[in-house]
Amino acid sequence: MDLEKDRKISQHTVLVVEDNADLNNLMCMVLQNAGYQTESALSGSDALDIARELSNIIMLLDYKLPDMTGREVIERLHAKRKKVPFIIVTGQGDEKVAVDMMKYGARDYVVKDPGLMDMLPHLISRIDNDLSLEKKLAHAQSSIARSQAKLSILYRVSTAISQTLEIDRLLGIVLETVTDLEFLHVGKKGGILLVEDDRMHLHSHLGHSDEFIKLHQGMRVGECLCGHAAQTGEIIVSENCNHDIRHTIRYPGMQPHGHIIIPLHARGRVTGVLYLYCTSPPVIDNEKKELLTSIGNQVGIAIENSKLYEDTKRVALHDPLTGLANRRMMDIVLDRNFQRARRLKSPFSAVMIDIDHFKEYNDRHGHAQGDRMLIEIAGILQKETRKIDLAIRYGGEEFLVLLTDADAEHALDFAERMRKSVEEREAVTISLGVASFAEWVHSKNILIEKADRALYEAKRKGRNRIEMSA
Repeated sequence: MDLEKDRKISQHTVLVVEDNADLNNLMCMVLQNAGYQTESALSGSDALDIARELSNIIMLLDYKLPDMTGREVIERLHAKRKKVPFIIVTGQGDEKVAVDMMKYGARDYVVKDPGLMDMLPHLISRIDNDLSLEKKLAHAQSSIARSQAKLSILYRVSTAISQTLEIDRLLGIVLETVTDLEFLHVGKKGGILLVEDDRMHLHSHLGHSDEFIKLHQGMRVGECLCGHAAQTGEIIVSENCNHDIRHTIRYPGMQPHGHIIIPLHARGRVTGVLYLYCTSPPVIDNEKKELLTSIGNQVGIAIENSKLYEDTKRVALHDPLTGLANRRMMDIVLDRNFQRARRLKSPFSAVMIDIDHFKEYNDRHGHAQGDRMLIEIAGILQKETRKIDLAIRYGGEEFLVLLTDADAEHALDFAERMRKSVEEREAVTISLGVASFAEWVHSKNILIEKADRALYEAKRKGRNRIEMSA
């Protein structure tokens, strides 16, 4: 994905109102990567001060703030006759808050996922979505019941696509959710084709034969009904495949059926199509088309954001040279594992590693070779660690490994494997310090300090060795 190509320039400044400083910073980073200028506030009072000073802002507003609720922020702005478009951030599954805030003029809402990074791409998707919920509500003012039903459908889809950024699981969830929407009257049969250049690839499906799958892999944009929807970017409603000349792909045993085909849009282009089989001739009026367009935009942006998520995750949580986790990722995992070890009395160990005489190696061979050595050591680390462990570039030529469910004996075994592997394969050696969790260790930082002191002792005693912290 070419992030530079996809950057957008906006006249609006996004004001991120979130009291968790780390989460606030990450939100701003993702929005800046998408081309937005940002301001941040850690409280409702800070948000009010900034909102009163700036014009052309969109507020990304956490509902629960330390000094007031998101609703109070909006009420105080309205009292000053200041109307600010805003997107409300709700807790997982808090539909009541989302619907309530629509009455105060929320353009959209985003569900705060349990995982920090999972949440970020969806923030951009809500801002990029050009069909705001405010506009949709305006078309449904004559009926509160219809408006709430519409919001419930959008909320249902939004919540479903917020569950994951793994593309295969995401598409499966989308299919299950959309085929269960009662207003469409569709069967449990359909699929999602993603556009790649001039071809379309079937990435997820329900209820299809092997023959169908074979015929639809690698079909061209413009071919059959789905290809036509991808080419035009318009929703297609077809009552009967046998009477529709656009339905050109046929296969043995194909029964007459209707179709609803929804283009999936993201950033001005079609990324794929969602096609559904109808159990009866489909009746899609303008209001339903608008709702389907919104769903298509949500799904399309979610697909694109799975790529943005991976890019952002690499930049935010990984060392660009070695590909190992960086210290930001270390803080997240260390805190989680340390709290788990304290709560469950489960084993947990840390191993600090330093390349011996690395400065001399760099001076003798040059920095390019020094970088190559760091990459090779990182490769050995990745090979020796388990999926549940975390290998980190701690800084310079130092590495740290967090070993989940590993006591001192297992940690020493791991350290010896690392020491021998480096000694046998590389032109350098390493020194290692090992520390394991104990009940008297009341801080995660103490565990790291113990491993660091053990490493210093290993270097003091001659290097190319392992020391265990007391």
